[in-house]
Parts: sequence; C-alpha cells; structure tokens
Amino acid sequence: MSHLDHIIILIPHAHLIDLPAWLTENFTITSGGRHADNKTENKLICFKDGSYIELISFINDDPVLREGHWWGKKTFGIIDFAFTSKGRGGGGAEENYEPVSKRLEEVKWEDGEEEVRYQRPVEGGRKRDDGVDVKWQVTFPVVSDGYQRGELPFFCHDITDREVRVPFSKECVTHPSGAYGIQRLAIFVPRKRAKALEKAYAAILGVDSEERGVFGTEPLKGEGAKVEYVVRDPEKGWQKEEMKRRGGLLLGDLEFLKDSAEGRKLPLTRIDAEGFEVAMGGWFL
Repeated sequence: MSHLDHIIILIPHAHLIDLPAWLTENFTITSGGRHADNKTENKLICFKDGSYIELISFINDDPVLREGHWWGKKTFGIIDFAFTSKGRGGGGAEENYEPVSKRLEEVKWEDGEEEVRYQRPVEGGRKRDDGVDVKWQVTFPVVSDGYQRGELPFFCHDITDREVRVPFSKECVTHPSGAYGIQRLAIFVPRKRAKALEKAYAAILGVDSEERGVFGTEPLKGEGAKVEYVVRDPEKGWQKEEMKRRGGLLLGDLEFLKDSAEGRKLPLTRIDAEGFEVAMGGWFL
C-alpha cells in the first residue's frame, strides 16, 4: 500500500532563509538541512497525517548548481511529489520496486502513449542543521521516454528511522492555521497526456480510478481522509497558461485538511488568499 510521503515546492533561496510572514503565521516550520550533493537545502512543514511539504532551494540560487540536476529546469512552485510504502505494514524500496514494475509492464499502452518505467532505487541523504545524517532510498520514474519530472510520483523509503527525516513531535505537526494534512493535489496535463497517466497511476498504486482520473491513498498516520490525486487537463484559462509556461505540466490545487474542535477533519482549501494565489510566484498554485 502506498501513502503520500511529501510534496516538493521550489522557492527562491532568499525566501528559504527568511520565509514570508503569511507562511510562518499559518505553518510551523521545521528545520531541514543541506543535501548530500551540496546543491540544495530545505525546510519542512510536517503534518499529523504523516506527510510533509518540503520547501527546497538551490543554494544561493546559483545557476551552476541547477545544471544537470533533475529539478534544475523547474520554475518556482510545486515541482514534484513522493509516495512511500513504508509504514502500516509496507516494505522497503526494493520490495516496492518489483511489484510496481510488474504492474506497469502489464499495462496495455496505445499507439502514441509512452510506456512508464521506474529506475532501480538509489541512495540519497542530507545532513540536518543539528549535524545528524539522514539517509534514504529514492526510486525515480524514467523520464527519458518523454515524461518529465513531476508528472509521475517518485518513491522515498527511509534507511535511517523515518522520524530522523520527518520529525513528528506535537510541536512540529501543530499549526496556527489548524492544518492537519494534505487532502488533494491536481496534476494538470494536456488531454491526450491525461489518458496515459491515468493508466500509469492505476498501475503504480495498484488500484482502479475512483472516478475518471481520480486516485486516492490512505494517510500514513492518523485517521484523516484519503489523499486525492486528480489527473486532468486544465479548464480555467490561467491554469492553461500556467501549464504552458511550465512546459506542459502544472501541479496545483493543493488542498489541506483542518482539525476541528469536534475532532473532525474539515476542508481547508486556502490558508491565505493572497499567499496562495499570487505571493512568491504562486508556490501553492
């Protein structure tokens, strides 16, 4: 069983060092660290459902550090997301790679549809601000066949304990806005592309679409609602323009769940209208 691990948002390095007030007033920010390649560093927004948002930047926004990096050509905003199968009885990277690959091999691709495949897991890591080493394995989709990074999820499996990478203290996962976890993420692509991606997501997750282009995963922790992933072509004009500006892919419509006084999980689709829609280049489009 796969679960949402995290969503990656690329932001300017100056903003990572000094996060804007609309963000810090709504979320508790957890220290991250510098990645092993010394090209990027991050900070985290951790949630009670076990997922988190990774705010990542290229160090000093140095264009040299972008060269050859899998996110090097990405525009600021939501750029990628990861699943994990570790937790609630899930296995590690290799145990996940084999069944996912087998299901993808069984997909009946039509003419003009690129086959989806995954690379074997590789090790990654970073050093936390407190000096602790964090290690994991990542399983990336093959993008040389026409897919671009962010259209398909990658997988992240911990080598060190998960809470070394994703702190889960009460202080870390309690937010001024009441945000409990992620509820929804939309993957906007052209109509012809959406059909192939629907097949891919069904195979990756090992589930049927709950409705046309809609897939769900159970939360890693807690009793929140399923996280929905919506694969679709954009309808609104600004979505179409933004998708085109970003090279044919727009990750957006990021929605949250909110804790209520009665213990129920309520939709929280916008933390701050200005922040979500226009601030900082539309991080949360």
